Amino acid sequence: MRRPVKWLLAIYLMMTACNGNSRRPLQQLMDDRKSGLVQEKHIGNTVVRLTYLPECWERVNNKAAKADQTEMCFKINILRTGVNDSQKQENKAMSYGLDTIFQLILNHDTLSPLLAQRIANGNINGVEYLVIFERRPLSAVQQAALVYKDWLFTSTRLVFPLQKNYLQKSDSLSCRL
Repeated sequence: MRRPVKWLLAIYLMMTACNGNSRRPLQQLMDDRKSGLVQEKHIGNTVVRLTYLPECWERVNNKAAKADQTEMCFKINILRTGVNDSQKQENKAMSYGLDTIFQLILNHDTLSPLLAQRIANGNINGVEYLVIFERRPLSAVQQAALVYKDWLFTSTRLVFPLQKNYLQKSDSLSCRL
């Protein structure tokens, strides 16, 4: 009688220990600065942060979500510091025509986004965008970069280099969640 209880307890402990650590490798990869999955550029009093959303990123909150192998998703967050109230006014240009200011460059191909939309996040000092591109096979890709032509905040063309091995690794880890 005592032996089955020990086995059940041991199995339960192994299952809970393994299940709790499933997100750790992906989080460590996302936090690794050299991976380029999260990048920041500082221009004056503006910080532009790019975050790559792995293939199965929706599984983090919804276990039933299926992997979407047709889209490549990014989140771009623009935070302005030291801005007074008169400069915080809403600019319609922050929400319209966004498909013209983002590009994904894979080798010599330049892709326009399938979707580029502003995310309502309640941040008064900045904006956040979800940008979705058509997913192309990364096996043949040697150079990849996301280009953000920021004519609204910093009047600069920002290039975020991407490394395909880290993109593929984060996709793989996210689909294991």
